[in-house]
Amino acid sequence: MHGRLPHALLIHGRPGIGKLHLAQVLAQSLLCENRTQEGLACGACPACTWFASGNHPDFRLVQPESLLPAQEDAEVAEPVEEGKKKASRQIKIDQIRGLGDFLNVGSHRNGHRVVLIHPAESMNPGSANALLKSLEEPSPGVVFLLVSHQPSRLLATVRSRCHALALTLPPRELSLRWLQEQGSKATPATLAFAGDAPLEAAALPEEEAETRRRLFDLLSQPTSSALGLADFCQRLQPGAVVNWMLKWTYDLIALASRGRSRYNIDRENKLSLLVQNMPIVKLLRFYSTLSSLQAISEHPLNARLFFDDLFIAYKEIG
Repeated sequence: MHGRLPHALLIHGRPGIGKLHLAQVLAQSLLCENRTQEGLACGACPACTWFASGNHPDFRLVQPESLLPAQEDAEVAEPVEEGKKKASRQIKIDQIRGLGDFLNVGSHRNGHRVVLIHPAESMNPGSANALLKSLEEPSPGVVFLLVSHQPSRLLATVRSRCHALALTLPPRELSLRWLQEQGSKATPATLAFAGDAPLEAAALPEEEAETRRRLFDLLSQPTSSALGLADFCQRLQPGAVVNWMLKWTYDLIALASRGRSRYNIDRENKLSLLVQNMPIVKLLRFYSTLSSLQAISEHPLNARLFFDDLFIAYKEIG
């Protein structure tokens, strides 16, 4: 395995499918001092013990300040105390420059040195260009593992110097079996709403599912008004509501095109009734509007007006 491994590997795919976990397993296996016959980490040697505790001297994890070290494939920000500056969601240039000594000094254990960058697209232009030199002139024994949800957002020069490894969604039956083994209460409908990404399905809060169910019940009623829908959502996070509406509208478009629901498989019958009075051209236009709103949904100037505009546009479909 190690003889064929490139000096820079770009592991990419949609969130929630285990990219970060794979990169961590690969990093630990590279650093392990007593690998199995399959080339995997033994889990018992000093190197594996240090890696598990986050203290291996030949490993560096580079990610935004806003992410917890153990977070899997999702952007979960640490709580910000009142009066403190919000943690950055970018990988800053100083973080990449700070790797200088690590990259230029030999291994502490006479093996590999591994740098894991997650998510790689959170590097700003300055930090990406700072990394580029290390990718162009890699130090002996250094392996870069870049994990990305959106590789298209990376500099083309960075992508070109990495070997790309695309991860796809696992089969739904396999994901459901894994969720059951983990003790998750996720159902086939939960998994479908998560886009068949098992880690995302496992992370969906139960209280969120109840709120989403109530909103979709209102959306399923043709008599629901735009202002009534906005009233219901005024205490919710705009970003979450836009995400739910994108999935709701995607399914409406699919059914209008004689396809099947992808996300709301448990509501396909109700969606089929709704879409009878919704011209596909208007649905496509509303989906485009949602995509534009997504860019400002995390920080709308006025959340109430944001929801008013969103649901007025939705009710104008049909």
